[in-house]
Amino acid sequence: MSIMNKRSQMRELMAFDSAKKTSVVLLSFVGVMTLFFLVEYDWLSTVTVFFIGAVAGLPDFYKAWRRETIKKKYLVSREARRLIHFYSLSGLLMYPLVLLWVYAALTKLMSLQTFFLIGVVSFLFAVSIGKWYERYMASLDDNYVSEAELNEERKWGSA
Repeated sequence: MSIMNKRSQMRELMAFDSAKKTSVVLLSFVGVMTLFFLVEYDWLSTVTVFFIGAVAGLPDFYKAWRRETIKKKYLVSREARRLIHFYSLSGLLMYPLVLLWVYAALTKLMSLQTFFLIGVVSFLFAVSIGKWYERYMASLDDNYVSEAELNEERKWGSA
């Protein structure tokens, strides 16, 4: 029964991921080009465009939340169901810090070397925490589908 639940979950996640909207991509491109020209002609400051971009990035958190909700439907373990949204919530809580970090670089409050050092350390930390989170969730519940399993399924396509 567990294998069927995992396969059903993988099918649902792959269908969710493949439902991309080309109109959104086109509108994003048009928006970026418009903002580029607005900055080029000094009608908007770089920092204003940065904050517009930050607001435009918020729907990504909603998408992550919806993916986790799909995974939550198939989880059996109470602890795993309780922790399933930890990853997107921690990302949402870290978002203001990332904005502050980029803002400090844009306004020359920190040097470029400090910016890159913080970026590299944060990236390594985020990747290691992400891998730990997936291993921990997989150990809590056999029905948890990791991104590695999902990528393998996409590659071979047996779901």
